[in-house]
Formats: sequence, C-alpha cells, structure tokens
Amino acid sequence: VMLLPHGYDGQGAEHSSCRIERFLQQVDEDPHHIPPMARNERMQIQKCNWQVVNCTTPANYFHCLRRQIHRDFRKPLIVVSPKNLLRNKRCVSSLEEMGPGRAFQRVMDEADTYISDNPEDVKTLVFCTGQIYYELLAEREKRSRVDVAIVRLEQIAPFAFDRVAQACNKYNNAEVVWAQQEPKNMGAYSYVLPRVMTATREINTDEKRPRYVGRPVSAAPATGMGKIHQQEYQNILDEIYGSLEEEVKYSHH
Repeated sequence: VMLLPHGYDGQGAEHSSCRIERFLQQVDEDPHHIPPMARNERMQIQKCNWQVVNCTTPANYFHCLRRQIHRDFRKPLIVVSPKNLLRNKRCVSSLEEMGPGRAFQRVMDEADTYISDNPEDVKTLVFCTGQIYYELLAEREKRSRVDVAIVRLEQIAPFAFDRVAQACNKYNNAEVVWAQQEPKNMGAYSYVLPRVMTATREINTDEKRPRYVGRPVSAAPATGMGKIHQQEYQNILDEIYGSLEEEVKYSHH
C-alpha cells in the first residue's frame, strides 16, 4: 500500500501533485473493452497490474484497506491522499458506516436524497474524484442548486464501467462533465475519458463524451501563488455552475 500526498491547495507543484496521471498511464487495462462486471464474475483487480483509489470518506478508506488485507491475493494499492481532507469538517463517517454489512464503494452516487430521488431534473452530471468533491459540494449549497448531481469515482483504476454507465443512465437528461483540480494534460482526465465513452456506448447504447472542466493545459503541475490558485478554482466552479453575474441575470427573467 502506497499513500501519495496529492491535492491542490495553492502550495506549489511539489505539495500539489503525486503525478497521478503517470500511475494511471501504466494501468494495463484496455479502455475500449469491458470485462465481465457481475459481482461473482468480476476479475478486474486480479487481472490488472495495480489499483488506484482516491477516497472521499474515512469509512470508504477503511473498507478499502480492509478489502486489501482480507483478499486471498496481493495487488499493489496506490492511495491518493489529500492532506486537506484530514481537517475538513465535512469529511467524516459514523462508526455504523464502518460496521458489518458495509463494504468499499467503487463509485459513490449523489449524496443529496432530493437530487438523487429526482434524477429527471438534473441538468449536469459531474464525475470527479478526491478532494474537489467537497469544493463542488460547498459551491452548490452556496448557490442553492438542485439541478447538478455529483458522482465520485472512489476507485479510479480498475475502472468501474458498470457503475459509471448506471449513473449516466440514471441522470439521462443531464450533460456529463468530468471535473478535476489538475491541468488538462494531467490528472485522471485522459484515463477516464475513453472509459466513460466505452461504458455508455457498450452498456447503455448511448455514448456520452464528458465535457472537461479543470485547469487548462500547463507545463507546471500547480501554482504556488495563493491568489492565482483561488482564481483558477473559481474558474472551475463558474464553468460548472455558471458565473454569479449570469445567475443574477437569470433570476431577473
């Protein structure tokens, strides 16, 4: 098990990126082929060279480690571990969530029951992984939006083709977006893109190409200047939720 610090907090390149894209690039999984996904047939992890996870709750991280120990085979586990979540007051789990009858979730559906129970009203389906989830959630609450669903990829590799297709089918009126903190030429985007398209084409017969939302292409992994970092973050949030100026205009009509 390898824990790699990774998360964009405006502290510069060395404190922001574990170069997750390099680990994903080396995953020996065909992006255009869906292996058997039924629970009793799934051999994805046995056949893959390693696993990459980015957990957003203590309970899911616990179940991830427990799963790793209790397996009857060994497979390297790469854990992307944002330091920000160690002190994030929303990143908590109850002991019940770690108890019997619970297990690791490869993908976490929308947590808000109103949005989850009214999928036909969702206009934007955002897939993401890791700490950006809490930023997206806070901004959505600030703007009182119920037309944006946020689905988390807790296990990035091997890819959960079945669960991603299921989410796209559930929110089938929505535009699909991939949101990340990293620049476009880094992060999980280039790994996720063809696999989302394959999952939706082969399982749902309705191919979806996720729209990219994140930092633009860059030679450096991250800025070390707080002001620039905040502006880049705001640009990401505005691209998903629309700028506040647009919302004011919209509210007058």
